[in-house]
Amino acid sequence: MTTAAPAGTLRALRLFAANPDGLDLRSAGRQLGRPTASARQAVDALVARGYVERTSAGTFRMRPGPDAPAGALAGPMARASEVPTMLADAVTELHRRTRARAYLAEWTDDDHVDLLDARGHERLARIPELPARVPPTMAHAVAAAKVLMAFSSARRARLEGGSWTRFTAATITDPLSLDVELATIRRDGYALDREEFAEGFSCVAAPVADPGGRVAACLAVSMPTRQLDTCRAETIRAVTDVARTAHRLWYR
Repeated sequence: MTTAAPAGTLRALRLFAANPDGLDLRSAGRQLGRPTASARQAVDALVARGYVERTSAGTFRMRPGPDAPAGALAGPMARASEVPTMLADAVTELHRRTRARAYLAEWTDDDHVDLLDARGHERLARIPELPARVPPTMAHAVAAAKVLMAFSSARRARLEGGSWTRFTAATITDPLSLDVELATIRRDGYALDREEFAEGFSCVAAPVADPGGRVAACLAVSMPTRQLDTCRAETIRAVTDVARTAHRLWYR
């Protein structure tokens, strides 16, 4: 039986891949935007699976060698060098197919949704006021967050409490209505945010399950609503197709 890696492990893996000389936990936490204790959980998971090693100086770095050590595939990730490349390639492919701003998104252990590896040139419109780390107070209005909640009851449960902000007239602020929406997402295999966070902008997101079957991340695109209205079916098909392909490649 496999065990799921702590949320944020994928992002930590990408960080160490980009810093081959190594990082200490404080630096890793600062670059991940997390407390040192939270960064330690993700780093410890990578060390346990053999992707990262501790140096004599007390820092951490990617383990040398092209392949993960024997037994590493018992965890939810494939070879360390393949995981970030495969998902990054999926974001690039999604941008190529849609000509829209594309993202990889991950639910973190502090219940934020990190928007990673954005692809898209500067002329593409950006969703106003949408941060790279989407906090729980915005999760009900963002397609990437909704699709990650739809496939995890634990994530959905942590959204309870307090009132939900109505960002636009289309924002879902009723828990029952959100649960109906999440059920629809599970049935259809994608989430749609049509001007729920920002007027004039829409998003489509689809889940990417890891080899352990956990929806660890999702792929998403954002664009002006007028653009989506002209190619809605094609955009949904592109997002879901690329997400399924990413899952198959990750599963090998």
